[in-house]
Amino acid sequence: MRTRSGPNLLVADDDRKSLLSVVQVAHGLGYNCVTATTGATAWREFSRFKFDLVITDLNMPGGDGAVLARRVRSCSGTPVVLLSELGPASLGICGIQDFAGIDVLWKPFSTASLRESMERNIRIVVSPGQMLSEAEEAA
Repeated sequence: MRTRSGPNLLVADDDRKSLLSVVQVAHGLGYNCVTATTGATAWREFSRFKFDLVITDLNMPGGDGAVLARRVRSCSGTPVVLLSELGPASLGICGIQDFAGIDVLWKPFSTASLRESMERNIRIVVSPGQMLSEAEEAA
């Protein structure tokens, strides 16, 4: 998995074009990537390796990105970037809008916004399960 010395990313998306776009930007930044096309596969990979960032689509088969994001944030400080074509109301329905360490990019996203989100989130360190209001108070 790790042939470079850069940060390690887990990228999960069932849309091949989106997946390859994220991987291309990550490789351009010197990041290593492990990919998955279902939430279940992504969780299995997350359980096997240490990642510095998880980027996941919200709507995937086999356990969606919201489930993956909640699981990641409940057990680690690894930041998550959630990719979604759905509107902001979907975050409340999924129960993840208030968790620190979860960033959202709306599809279609620009290369520049993806790159900026990756770079910003690689530097983020938050406690597992920390709520956004707690993170803001600590800042």
